[in-house]
Amino acid sequence: MALFVTNKGKGKGLPAAALAIALSSAIGCAATKEVALHKAITNGTSASQKQTIENTISNWFGGVPISVADNVFSKASSITIERKAKVDSRGLPVQGRHDNPVYSFTLLSDGEQCLLRNDQTGELAKLENVKCYTNHV
Repeated sequence: MALFVTNKGKGKGLPAAALAIALSSAIGCAATKEVALHKAITNGTSASQKQTIENTISNWFGGVPISVADNVFSKASSITIERKAKVDSRGLPVQGRHDNPVYSFTLLSDGEQCLLRNDQTGELAKLENVKCYTNHV
C-alpha cells in the first residue's frame, strides 16, 4: 500500500494518510448534530438528587455549602440563590440593607439527560442521578 501519491516517482505529492484525515474531518463536521436543550422540571426530588444539585451549585461557588428546597425544580425550571445577609445581634441586616448578588440556575433537558446551567456563566453540568422532563409551560 502506498503512503504517498507521487508524481512520476519524484517524491512530490500529498501523503495519502493526510488526505484521508482531512476528508474524514470534513465529513465528521458535516455529520455533527447540535442537541436542543429545553427547560425542564422534576417530578419531585429524592434526598440524593437534591444533594447532587446542591453539590453542583456548591462546586461553582468554590465549595461553599448550598441549601435548596426539598422540592427544588418541581414547579419551575429556574431557581435563584442569594447569600445570607450579614445581620447584627438583633437579627437585622447590617445597615438596614444588603447588597448581595442573586445567582440564578436553570434545569435543562436534551430529552435523555438533565443538565444544570449556571445562568451567570452559561456553564452546564450534567446531573447524573436526577430525572427530569421538558417543561412545556
